Amino acid sequence: MKIRLKLSTILFSLVFFFCTGYLSAQKSQTVTFQTSAQCGMCKERIEEVMNFVPGVQFAELNMEDMSLTVKFKSKKTSADDLRKRVASIGYTADDVLPKEEDVKKLPLCCQPGGHR
Repeated sequence: MKIRLKLSTILFSLVFFFCTGYLSAQKSQTVTFQTSAQCGMCKERIEEVMNFVPGVQFAELNMEDMSLTVKFKSKKTSADDLRKRVASIGYTADDVLPKEEDVKKLPLCCQPGGHR
């Protein structure tokens, strides 16, 4: 009985150790960067795309200053990759600029100068 109890305690300890080690290896980071978003349609588009990027836990665009905050798992993606993804949608992300053809895919109101 004692041997069985000790064996189950050891087994439980090993499982617990490996599970907590795996979970702690999945570090989350949060990054905030400026975008060229201008309106609610921009917010919807950016959040919709970014919230489905592998490793992203949440993405939210602040409508007051058009900054995007993204919480992500650093083992799955990086802040630079996230900026590139925003640029691929057609928006600037800090100093990462979108390609002209990606900007032209945006609705006219979301393109630069569309809300003047």
